Amino acid sequence: MSKQANPTVIGGFVLGALALVVAGILIFSSAAWFKQRVAIVTYFPGSVQGLAVGAEVQFQGVRIGQVTGIKVNYVSEENGFRIPVAYDIWPDTIGVIGAGNWELDARTFAQRLVTERGLRATLEPVSLLTGQYMVSLSLGTTGPPHYLGATDGAIEIPAVESTRERVLGMLQNVSLDELAEEFTGTLRALREVLASGTIQALITHADESAEHIGKLVGTIDAEVKPLAERIDGTLGDYARLAQTLSARIDRLADRSEAAAAALERLARHLDDKVDPLSASATASLGQTERTLAAAQGLLAKGSDLRVGIDQLLQSATSAAKSLRNLADYLERHPEALLQGKR
Repeated sequence: MSKQANPTVIGGFVLGALALVVAGILIFSSAAWFKQRVAIVTYFPGSVQGLAVGAEVQFQGVRIGQVTGIKVNYVSEENGFRIPVAYDIWPDTIGVIGAGNWELDARTFAQRLVTERGLRATLEPVSLLTGQYMVSLSLGTTGPPHYLGATDGAIEIPAVESTRERVLGMLQNVSLDELAEEFTGTLRALREVLASGTIQALITHADESAEHIGKLVGTIDAEVKPLAERIDGTLGDYARLAQTLSARIDRLADRSEAAAAALERLARHLDDKVDPLSASATASLGQTERTLAAAQGLLAKGSDLRVGIDQLLQSATSAAKSLRNLADYLERHPEALLQGKR
């Protein structure tokens, strides 16, 4: 006969298992249940495919929260649907450095980031292979925020259209029928060009052009070598001419230096002769001045020489008058030379 199980033991075993399960959940969830949270909601335009509950919420690549709920709401006034994505932000993952008015609570701080710093949310892919998405927060969006209306007291962060939505929007604006028609027309035109033989003619012309180019290159190669030899000879002539000019310039430089030395010696010799010559010229000038002064004294008015010269001039004047009178008389009476004066 088997022994009946003890209910106390079974109850204790069940309670222990439940305790282990709760501890495992707390460990593997990184104790998220004990974190301080700020409830956020964002209405993303378009599809949120790839976004799931538990997805990460990142700010510039740093995980600061996780998605807690995704819903679909029908708005009768708009006759459309909205997709609110609820997620929590953990304030204890954001530190504050420096002084300032940071005594605000986390909700007020988050709201100020939205209104003053342009905090916005967008969907970003976690992996292109798995197709998983996350919520990415960033600052710097200009313009006032556009709110759609948060519920349950959550802070609403406006959404920014993701890259996927922009690409889908561009694809929706593209007409596939027009693209197919243009592609078909291009293929048809290409087929006609190939069938017309134009391509073959172009290929033949290209071959002929290549042949002509080859001949031209051969001719140029044949002419380049003689031209290079002539250039080498010309360069040699220029080198010899440069050597000759250099030698002549050296000799001319030597002669110039000798002439400069001779001029320097002549200048020194003239310097040696100038001083005595200057002294002699000064003495001669002094003697001349004295002679002129003496002559001026002799010829001064009232001097003996001046008186004698005046008397001599008077006598000469009287003699000249007598001779003139005699000449006049003889001109009138030439016979006086024979008979004498009567």
